[in-house]
Amino acid sequence: MAAGRPRTVCAVLLLLAVLGALSGCASSNLATVTGGIEPCNALGVPGQPEYAGGTVTVLQGSITWRPTTPGAEVQVLPTRVVAREQVSVNSLYVFTLPPGDYVLQAQFPAAADISPTLPGISPTLAVTVHAGERLRADIPNQCI
Repeated sequence: MAAGRPRTVCAVLLLLAVLGALSGCASSNLATVTGGIEPCNALGVPGQPEYAGGTVTVLQGSITWRPTTPGAEVQVLPTRVVAREQVSVNSLYVFTLPPGDYVLQAQFPAAADISPTLPGISPTLAVTVHAGERLRADIPNQCI
């Protein structure tokens, strides 16, 4: 029995090494997307925060366009939500995603001095991520 024990220990250690290597490969198939929400600041007012606080939603898919009237189109966002994160002012979001096409959509309140009648701002950013990629992607100021 003593002779069988080292083989069993070796087999278990080998199995653990293989599983560890495979788990490392699986995690490298994901991509990391990091960024901030650029605030609605069309005039470049000094003293404003670098990034707005709000909610960032990750939608799986691509932006498409649908005609509404002759010569006019409206943006159509994908509907499958794969992640959501609340970020504070001057903070960054971080998402770990499988390779593919995504739309990052920010939602944050409009500043009263910029647009007192708008309930909020929802800028978007389309990204494509690849396995193992670390992408820096700020959601742009679309108030310009």
